[in-house]
Formats: sequence, structure tokens, C-alpha cells
Amino acid sequence: MHLMTKENLEELLNDGGEPSVSLYMPTLKGSSSEQTRQNPIRFHNLLGETGTKLERAGHKPGEVKKILAPAMPLLEDHKFWQYQSGGLAVFLSQKTKRVYNLPLNFSELTMVSDRFCVTPLLPLFAEDGRFYVLALSQHSIQLYQCSRYSVAGVDLRQVPKSISDLLELNPREKQLQFHANTEGHAGGPGKAGMFHGRAEDNNEAKSNILVYFQSVNKGITAMLKNEGAPLVTAGVDYLNHIYAEANTYPNLYVQSIPGSATAEKPEELRDKAWELLKPLFDAESRAAVQRYNQVRGTPVAACNIKPILRAANDGRVSTLLVSANARKWGMYDPVSGVLDLHKKPQPTDMELVDLCVARTLRHKGKVHVLDASKMPGISPLAAIFRH
Repeated sequence: MHLMTKENLEELLNDGGEPSVSLYMPTLKGSSSEQTRQNPIRFHNLLGETGTKLERAGHKPGEVKKILAPAMPLLEDHKFWQYQSGGLAVFLSQKTKRVYNLPLNFSELTMVSDRFCVTPLLPLFAEDGRFYVLALSQHSIQLYQCSRYSVAGVDLRQVPKSISDLLELNPREKQLQFHANTEGHAGGPGKAGMFHGRAEDNNEAKSNILVYFQSVNKGITAMLKNEGAPLVTAGVDYLNHIYAEANTYPNLYVQSIPGSATAEKPEELRDKAWELLKPLFDAESRAAVQRYNQVRGTPVAACNIKPILRAANDGRVSTLLVSANARKWGMYDPVSGVLDLHKKPQPTDMELVDLCVARTLRHKGKVHVLDASKMPGISPLAAIFRH
């Protein structure tokens, strides 16, 4: 999986123009070829639905074919579908042709508008939506991008995944005398042989691991630049401690997942990291709700979509609280402020909750996604405005 960063999200928010196509679908990962074949079939059907929406929006068949052309090769790319898991997100416009496989359980959705639909991405970019797990070993490094109920491995590209990789990527490091029998040897499974024997051997082995982890940290920090999401390390205790010494990523979480990371499934690492981070995330959401309740009923707060739309469009929303899976369809003219809501989506309608989210994120506001029971009222939206 290629990492989707805040910079990628900002590119989507700043792009747009008529038309912008957003397509989301879940993907099946199975051992049988029959399961794998379901993915391109569902993708083909969504492309057909998108084509119909483009025609209803006034685009001629030739234009529709040109707009969807960048996505068509995926239908015959069997290798692409074989390795899919999680959710697939496709964005098409005159300037943008992007495909992401993300650790999210999308519902099928296709939208045609003058901007990209980003609400399905909120579990990754809400304030309490995403986190990373770095599984540590001297012989294997893996980074996972996680949300509460999903996880996907990140393509580490030039990050050395083992000490031997470090030597290949950085020949200058060959001067180091790496010890082969350190992890899980003298002390039994998950324990380090470097803690047995002469002190100078222990110190040398630790120094070698530190050099390795410094190189890993350099690559990870470059990938996660401008990220605010916490990073949790997983590994035997001495590796977690050495990595903490090497780390420069500002959001490394103080607690780690102990034990051999190579013995854990990605879903198990995600769940253990979530248990560590849940108090932090819950505290941030509660604080946002508390701040809203303190200003509720004043000019700097609203729970009605019309003033929220106006403020979000002007960049005046500092914090937006959104009920999970909230949807409101209609038309909104930001110039006149005229809002027309519909119970069921019309062919030319916008999804207005998504518009609030997109404008808030575009202007660097914070978004919290809450269960309906935790919202400060019955409205699916609540906002605090900038003074």
C-alpha cells in the first residue's frame, strides 16, 4: 500500500473543477481466484454508474469515455487486484489521476461534482482517526497505517528493512561489525543474546542496532512529515528502547507494544495499539465536545448546516464535530447563501456534509468523527467558529 498523507489530501482539496470523479469501493482479499475476480467486476459496475452520472450532468459519451479512460486499464490488471485489501479510492479530474488502496472499509460510492468527495477518508484524517504501528526486528521492519477497524502495510521503499538491507543501501556502514546472534538467541525466544557475555560485546551490538534504527527513523520521519498521527513501536523491549533513542518523529507514543512483533498478525498489532491510544483519542474528542458545549448558543457555535456551510466556505470553522456516516443532500450557492436540501439525492445534488468537511480541512480546521450518541445534540454536525 502507498501511504496517503495529509499532503495528498490537501492536493485533492485544492484540486477540482468540472468534473471531478470520486469512486470508493471495498475490496475482497481471498485465497481463491473467484474471490479475486469479484473486485474488477464490482469496479466495472461502479465505472458504469459513474458514466451514467456524468451523462446526466450533461457530458457527451465521448467526454465520458475520456474522463474515465485513466481508470480503464485497472480492469485488466490482474496483478493489481490480486494484492488488494481494505478499500480502493479513485480520483479523476483534468489535473488528477490517483488510485489509493487504504486501510478503510469503504461502502460503494461514486460521486461526480466540481470537487472531490473526501468524507470517506475521514477515519484517516480526523483528529482521532489514524495511527501508525512500526513493527521492529533486526531482520524485518514493517510500517502499518491503521484506523480503528482496519490496517494496511505501507510500502517502505528505500527504508532498510533489515541490517543486511542497510549494508546494501549504505555501503559506508560496512565498517560496522554487526553481530548475527543478537535477537532471540541466547536468552530464548524474543530475548537478546547481546545481554549475555562481555560488556563490550553488548555495547557494540547495541551501537550497531542504533545505527540501523537511525537509518530506519530517517526514512520513516521523511514519509510521515507534517503528520500529526501517533506512531507506536512494537517489538521486544530492548528494541523499543533503542528505537526511542534513535527516533526524531515528534509523535512517537510513549508506550510500546512489547513482545516479538514478527509473531503478531497486523490486526493484532492494530488492536493492541488502539488499546494504548484509546484514552488519548477519547480525551481529545471529549475536550472538543466540552469546548463546543461551553460556547453553544453564542455566535461562535452552530449546529445547523447553513451557517456551518457559510463559515466553512469562508475558512472560519476551527473545529467541526461530525456524526459518523452523516449525509445531507442538496444544492448550496456560496455567493448568495441559498441552500436547498433534499431528502433523497437528485442528479445534480452535492453531499453537503462532505462540503463542510472539505472546506474545514482545506482551511486547516480540525475534524472529529463521533458516534451519534456522543454528539452534543441531535444534529449530525456541530461547529466552533474562529473569532
